[in-house]
Amino acid sequence: MTRNQKPVVFVAIALCAVMIIPLFILVLSRIAGDSNISAGIVVPSPDAEVIDFDLQQLAEQVEAMLKNDLTTALREGDVSLEWMAALNRDAEKARAALAAGKPERAESLYRSVLQTAQAQMEALALADKARVLNETTYAELKRLEYLKAAFANTYDEAVTTYNRALRFLTEKQYQKSVDDYEMTGAILGDLEARALQQLAGLLESGKTALEAYELGAARSAFQEVLRIDPANVDATQGLVMVHALEGIADQVQAIQALEDAGEFEAALKQLELLAANDPNNPFLNNQREAILARIQERDYQALLQESIAAEANDDFPLAIETLEAALALKSTGEQEQRLLALKEKQAEARMEQLLASGFEALKLGRYEEARRIYKEATVLSPASKEARTGLEKASSLYLANIRYTQNLNNAAKYIKEGRFPLAAKFFNDAMSSRPNTVAAAHQKEENRLRDILEVQSQEVVVTVESDNRTFVSITGVLPPDRIKEKELKLFPDVYLVKGTRPGYETLEIELKVDATQKNQTIVVECTQKL
Repeated sequence: MTRNQKPVVFVAIALCAVMIIPLFILVLSRIAGDSNISAGIVVPSPDAEVIDFDLQQLAEQVEAMLKNDLTTALREGDVSLEWMAALNRDAEKARAALAAGKPERAESLYRSVLQTAQAQMEALALADKARVLNETTYAELKRLEYLKAAFANTYDEAVTTYNRALRFLTEKQYQKSVDDYEMTGAILGDLEARALQQLAGLLESGKTALEAYELGAARSAFQEVLRIDPANVDATQGLVMVHALEGIADQVQAIQALEDAGEFEAALKQLELLAANDPNNPFLNNQREAILARIQERDYQALLQESIAAEANDDFPLAIETLEAALALKSTGEQEQRLLALKEKQAEARMEQLLASGFEALKLGRYEEARRIYKEATVLSPASKEARTGLEKASSLYLANIRYTQNLNNAAKYIKEGRFPLAAKFFNDAMSSRPNTVAAAHQKEENRLRDILEVQSQEVVVTVESDNRTFVSITGVLPPDRIKEKELKLFPDVYLVKGTRPGYETLEIELKVDATQKNQTIVVECTQKL
């Protein structure tokens, strides 16, 4: 590059810097501004007035509605993109005013945006309500369509009102649509109420006539019900009963007379004879069930009275038995409570008996029996402190007695085997767990064992002889050594004496030291070559 060209390049670089730097600063400021707006927070300039709490709350409410409710409405197509854009522009003006330190203008703009948004959301809610009402009202029209024949004018009025509401919904006149849907519902509600009242009256008339065996009147009433409501189960069943009584009404009335006189078994017998010719007759089957129910009620009352009389005589087992038999026929809350009360009274009496028996068993040293009695008492009355204490004591003594007996038996066993130290240990354990009261046989055995152990508590002189070539050892007493003769003082027990000699078979001898045997001698010599 020539000397003349260098100044031109420097000038060009300077001009570019002058153009780019302001643009870069503008972009940064826009980015910072956008980030503040997107976060729903407006940062005023240092010279701006302080934003009060109410205005900040208003701004946050608007931003939240724009971000959540209205964005969802836009996504679902409930508001137009143009409307949303216009609302956002107004919100942007409010943000700008707030950032510029113009709180009054910002509040005015924010309130305008909020009112517009809330009005739109209310309209959307009304539209949703209209759509829901359309579905529910249509379902009600379908459900009550069976009343169309009997109440044609009213039903047609409901259909006409529904169609008008549907038209308003299509035209987006939501308030009118909601009003007409609600009117349709009211018409249908009134229609159903009148129909139910009329049907109830007819059904009552039909049942009354049927009970009086006036079959013609009953038939007419039930048929009228079915004309209004062809699916009415009660009317259908009523007509079935009318047909079932045709030709046998006189016989049925005679049976009814027996039943009214309390002669239930006779009425049942006559009914069975009549039903033999028509076993599937629904009226006769129903009447049979009714007579059986009255017999059951009579028996129930008799058992109940017997139970009451037994309770008055403090015969709780009989009172409970008869009341349970009555409840097996028919259960009532009152008698169930009475049964519980009876069982509580019986339990109290049984509890007194158990506590007395348990105490007596403890006193006599029959711990297992006492434990069984007190255990029954705690099951009968878990809250009884006396029963729990008795069970604990009986169980403790029963366990102690078992330990005492087992240790005593072990002591006798080891005495028989000549293992007196072990026998003494178990005897001492037996004494540490000895109950205050023991059986006479155990007392006798205890004295016998004590006498034996006392004799066997003294050291005994034992002479060990060998050939001076055999290594003799006694486990725990004598280390391996070659001896000719050695005198030892040993406590009565069972010892293992071992003899070893190179080239000869090892010898093991069990030595039983007994204080009742004097001058014990043992010879240990390995003489059998390998």
